[in-house]
Amino acid sequence: MPRQHTAPGYLRLTGQNTLILLLFWSVLACPFTVPAVSGAATDRKAEKQRIRQSINKFSINISKLQDGIAGQLQQIEFSKKKKRSLLDELNAINSRLVAQLEKLHILEQRMATQEELIAAKEQELQEAKAAKKDVQDHLQVRIKAYYKMGKIGIANVAFSTESLPQMLKFRDSFATLIDYDRNLINVFRNTIAEIQKAKETLSLEKTVLNDFITQARKEQDTLNTIKAEKETLLSRIETQKELHEQAVKEMKKVADDLSRSLESLKREDQLFDQGFLLDKGKHPAPIQGTVIARFGEKRKNRLGVSGQTTGITIATSGVHPVKAIFEGEVRYASYLYGYGNTVIIDHGFQYFSILSRLEKLLVKEGDKVEQGDTIALTGDTATLMEEGIYLEIRHGSTPLDPLQWLDNSDLILQ
Repeated sequence: MPRQHTAPGYLRLTGQNTLILLLFWSVLACPFTVPAVSGAATDRKAEKQRIRQSINKFSINISKLQDGIAGQLQQIEFSKKKKRSLLDELNAINSRLVAQLEKLHILEQRMATQEELIAAKEQELQEAKAAKKDVQDHLQVRIKAYYKMGKIGIANVAFSTESLPQMLKFRDSFATLIDYDRNLINVFRNTIAEIQKAKETLSLEKTVLNDFITQARKEQDTLNTIKAEKETLLSRIETQKELHEQAVKEMKKVADDLSRSLESLKREDQLFDQGFLLDKGKHPAPIQGTVIARFGEKRKNRLGVSGQTTGITIATSGVHPVKAIFEGEVRYASYLYGYGNTVIIDHGFQYFSILSRLEKLLVKEGDKVEQGDTIALTGDTATLMEEGIYLEIRHGSTPLDPLQWLDNSDLILQ
């Protein structure tokens, strides 16, 4: 190379010395096997298409899983709200049950009191009936004695030791006792009737109380049934919530696994984007010929100017097609001071190939080229100052040895 040259602005890029190491580790971390790259662009594109299809499929599946997770989370939130609502209902039912139990306790106490009152009235009734029977028995005796005495006749008066007035007085007293007994019986009869009526009233009140107790117990049973149903529903909701949570856990795990696989696919896809790097050592030479200057050699041109080359020189004579060593976009196609007619192709990921000392340029800036496309022609005029065409390969602004990147089968190495 005749002189040192400062690279134009589009080549002043930061070098990435660790890229190959990073790519190596990314390949090792990838769960997918990267197939051997044959160097053919069609094979790489087919594999890249497969990877893109897998990425699209994984992305769709992850999106579906995320939708499913969102749906499960909604179900979990719904279950939580339903659980809170059921707990509130159960608290209300428990409060009603406590109140119902208190009500039932009061009614049962009243029933016990009522039964005591009825028992007391029954005792009074039995005592009144017994007293009435005693009076009735006594009255029967009196009445029999009264009728046996019969009417006071001449014989009774004649033979009696008592006087007639005394006998009449005795008779009247006896009749008075009988009337007293009769009146007492009537009093007992009225008392018994009153006691019986009071007992019937108490029994009626007992019946009403018993109806209240029966109704209270039915209400209690209904509340217990409702409570049991709510508790069953609560248990079912809790089970559903746990199932939704388990589903979320499992779906997140699958989503995480898919995400890791997707990232690996993306790394693989990115790696296939770096076809220039993958095909290192397999790029076809831009032209057949003899390498007369190697990377890093100190050379002196025909004018006697010396310098250290950052590329290789391939000897050529006459007109020959110069081909792109890899696909890419033409970033520069014009005369470059110190290089002559020059084509710079961007191969992606800051890899560039630079071809100089060309007779005729067949591409222009912005053109897309494929590997093997003719981009220029050689000629004797272009090599007046330097022999052969000149090839550089750069990563960013760092020059690389082209012989390590080319398939050297078409080159003669001195």
